[in-house]
Order: sequence, then C-alpha cells, then structure tokens
Amino acid sequence: MKNKLLAAGGIALTMFSGGTAYAQASPRSPLNDLGVSELRSELTSRYDAAVTMTQDSNVVRSTDSKFLWASETKVWCGIAIGYTKSSTKDEESINKCDAFYARMNAAPPPAPAPYVPPPPAPQPACTASRTTEVFFDWNVDVPAGEAETTLQAIAQNRAQCGWGPLTITGHADKSGSDAYNNALSQRRANNIAAALERLGVPRGDMTVVAKGEGQPKVDTADGVREPANRRVEVLAQDRGN
Repeated sequence: MKNKLLAAGGIALTMFSGGTAYAQASPRSPLNDLGVSELRSELTSRYDAAVTMTQDSNVVRSTDSKFLWASETKVWCGIAIGYTKSSTKDEESINKCDAFYARMNAAPPPAPAPYVPPPPAPQPACTASRTTEVFFDWNVDVPAGEAETTLQAIAQNRAQCGWGPLTITGHADKSGSDAYNNALSQRRANNIAAALERLGVPRGDMTVVAKGEGQPKVDTADGVREPANRRVEVLAQDRGN
C-alpha cells in the first residue's frame, strides 16, 4: 500500500501503513534568499516535476521511495506556491519542498552485491600410505578375518585421497614348489581383488599380479615357512596414470 500524505495547519505528516505519523525536519533552503517572482518559478518547476513523477506508472509500481518523495514534494511545493501568491515566503514549506525534491531526484542506492559463498575449506592433505600389505596363514589363499578392516581402509583412502588404479600383487613363501606357489599367490591376489570389488572398487581399476616366491619380503632358504612372505601387496597409483 502506498503511503498517504496529510497536510494540516501547515504541517505535513507522513502516514505509514502501521498508522504511525512522522514529522519531517528539513534544513534551510537557499531558495529562501530568492525574490518572490524567481522563487515562485523555482517552486513551480519542482511542483510540476513532482506531479509528472507521481503519474509515471513505472514510479508508481517501483519498490523504491521515489513515489513517496515525489508526493511530499508536490504537497510542500504546492503550499509554498500558495504563499507566494500573496508575496509571502513560508520558510518551512520552502525548505521541505526543496528537501523532498532533492530526495525525489537522488539516485537510488546501489543494489546489494550478490552473495558469493566463501570457497570451501581446503581438504586436508592425504597422509595414508599408498602401499598396504595383507598377510595369510600358511598354505591359505583366503585372508584372515581381521584383514577386512585393512581392506575397508584401502577402499576409503582411495576415495578420499583421489587415488587411481590399484596394483594387487600376490606372494608366497618358499615352502612349496615354484608352480604351486605361483598358483597360490595368484589365488591370494584374486581373493583380495574380489574383496575390494565388494567394497566398491571397480574391477577395471585393479591389476592383479602373481609373483609366487620370486620376491620375498624376507629372504630365506628354500622350504622355509616365513609368515612375512605370505602376503598380498596393494599399491595405489595416481589417477590418470
């Protein structure tokens, strides 16, 4: 609802939608120093501009205060013009006419800058090791139950650290024949790859390799059962490599 203006007894009140009235104080205008004829011309110019603005549909529909200031200008300039018809200068109405006219023609305040959300906090640097080992019991190709926690960590770190393909290498100790150990290390690597696939790592992102007893972690004589050599190594590579 547009604000309503009341003039009574030479005092203007701005009536807001809540019903509260506010008196408008204005500084002394230099128009008071003009002669009556020149003053009437200046007041009439302001009055006519205010009338035009209050009839402008764009101003009427606008959400800024131009319509309010134009309406105030029209009221107070009209009062001041009325006084000049009897060669009288009414300083209060002249002051308000000039002050509201200045507000009417003031540039609207700039629109607030669009909200730009702050950049996301940088992710902490990944400190997880790219190489993980899973160990096996003697002559067993299925990892022990506690290996599940290790495999879950590999899958989680791969996602969080942005790792790419995984190379899964199976190994065996020297307690069996070369042919048997090659097959055993292959089964171990395949089982680890299958477990990681169940945890969300695509099979196409994994390369499975079997080394048998050819690359022991601890060098031993042939036939020795060495727990450190019964293992699968999982190596994470950079994405895109």
